[in-house]
Amino acid sequence: MSKKKKTMLVAAIVLGIAVLGLAAGVYAKYIASFTADGDIADVAKWAFKDENDDGLLECKLDKNYNTDTLSEGRIAPGTSGTCTFSVTNENSEVGVNYTITLSSVTNQPTNVKFYKTKSDSGDNITYTDELTTTNGSVTGTINAGVATAQTKEIYWVWPYETGTVTDGVAQGDSDDTTDGENAATATKKMTATFAIKGVQVQPTEQ
Repeated sequence: MSKKKKTMLVAAIVLGIAVLGLAAGVYAKYIASFTADGDIADVAKWAFKDENDDGLLECKLDKNYNTDTLSEGRIAPGTSGTCTFSVTNENSEVGVNYTITLSSVTNQPTNVKFYKTKSDSGDNITYTDELTTTNGSVTGTINAGVATAQTKEIYWVWPYETGTVTDGVAQGDSDDTTDGENAATATKKMTATFAIKGVQVQPTEQ
């Protein structure tokens, strides 16, 4: 064998060893596993649900009023109601922080508002902490494995009069009238959709 061929053969063998060593190193890392004494821990289950299981919920806005004063299934100035949400965490093995936000509203009359808080003193009802599609949320925490549904409420109100009243006419009467006239020319069904999102609570040590 010529000196040149011997040199090439040695080079090839060295290269082959280098490649084999590289491959062995990658293979060894890929299959490497580690064990330690101790209990085996199962991954905690995640099964947080809202009452209709899809993360979005429409609120029924119409209420039962005297049909002599308001047609059935309609809202108008002077009406109000409550959107009730229930969440459960019975099948989860982690606690959950959740938020309820106003996702979208269609055909919303100008003076209809949504609120987080309702105060009833008997003589007067007041609403505070307004919710819009861009601001505000209702929050809560439900512990792991809680079977009882947790309920939250969001209030909607269309005041009978909005703003300062002068000579029997409120500032908002013009907007209310326009919304009513628009509804007279085409059916205007108001729909409010809320998004419910849950995030796992970070576990804490005892």
